[in-house]
Amino acid sequence: MISALIGSVIMSAITVAMLMAVDVTDKALSGAGKYPLTNQERKILIDAGFNSTEIENLNQEIKLLKFNE
Repeated sequence: MISALIGSVIMSAITVAMLMAVDVTDKALSGAGKYPLTNQERKILIDAGFNSTEIENLNQEIKLLKFNE
């Protein structure tokens, strides 16, 4: 009987840990991809033939992205 009680406590702890891990992962993924372009990325785009207006438009599009909908 004690072993069943200990087992249920362990299962509850593991369930809580798993739910916390899913929550942390969800929060990390919801912020992914919403950072402005870095200087290196801007240089790559300029080398690829983009002008500053197009780069700013791309930056605005990145800010408008919605990943979890």
